[in-house]
Amino acid sequence: MSDAITVRERWLAAICYVPLLVFITVLATRRTDFVARHARQGFALLLTEVVGFFFIRIIEGTLGQIPVLGFLVVILLNLVFFLAVLAVSVLGFTRALFGEDWRLPYLDDLADKVPIN
Repeated sequence: MSDAITVRERWLAAICYVPLLVFITVLATRRTDFVARHARQGFALLLTEVVGFFFIRIIEGTLGQIPVLGFLVVILLNLVFFLAVLAVSVLGFTRALFGEDWRLPYLDDLADKVPIN
């Protein structure tokens, strides 16, 4: 299967995992099933990043006001969230670049609901 995927398709699929660059692929006129699959997953990851960002800001505004403990909780949440998103993005980027069709852990159901064809 990976022999039929062109270099252009691999790069289009890979940039889906870079935040906001997923829209380049969504707006591309020619999309194969391989690129559309990665575009759906990249969009689901972007949606998760936005929701996570707002969740952490809410925690920062409430629990973050506690003098020492709140500060530590917010720093820990930011670090864990950033590292998790970075790991999934790098993994998706490299898998797409190598022409592999993979499914995002825990976000696969959300990615299947994204209407990109």
